[in-house]
Amino acid sequence: MDFFKEIVDQLMLELEAVFSDWQMIVWQLLATLVLIIVVRVFLWKPITNFIEKKQEALNKELYDAKNEKERLQQVKQETLKEYETVKIEAQDIKKALQEEAQQEKEQIIAEARLEAKRRLDQVELDIQQEIRESNEKIRNMIKDIAFDAAEKILQHEIDGDTYEAMLDEIIDESLY
Repeated sequence: MDFFKEIVDQLMLELEAVFSDWQMIVWQLLATLVLIIVVRVFLWKPITNFIEKKQEALNKELYDAKNEKERLQQVKQETLKEYETVKIEAQDIKKALQEEAQQEKEQIIAEARLEAKRRLDQVELDIQQEIRESNEKIRNMIKDIAFDAAEKILQHEIDGDTYEAMLDEIIDESLY
């Protein structure tokens, strides 16, 4: 308890020292009051106006930033929509080009087949023509051989064995 008593006694001494000169306290209170009035009259309005202007500027910047953010978000969404549209269009174009290329491929193959068939038909016609010409030459050769054989036979009267030997001789002469 002595400890608390000493603290209370010390506190009372300090308060008496402070309040012993009450005129000084009054003058300090009056000076503080005058200072508050001067600050209120001369500085309060400019300071509050400055703070209000700063607050308004900040609010405007925040509002502008919010609007800009919303606008950028909208632009981003529009850009994404355009990207998706362009992507779909590109896929459609790619698909159309692939279909067109497939059709062109099929057309080229069909034309090539027609050309090959036409050439085969032409080759077949050429072969048939050569066969006819060869047959015609063979016929003419056979006629010539038969005519030569008949001529020789008429020049000589011969029997069957001689006739066959003569024919073989005439054919061999005509072929080689």
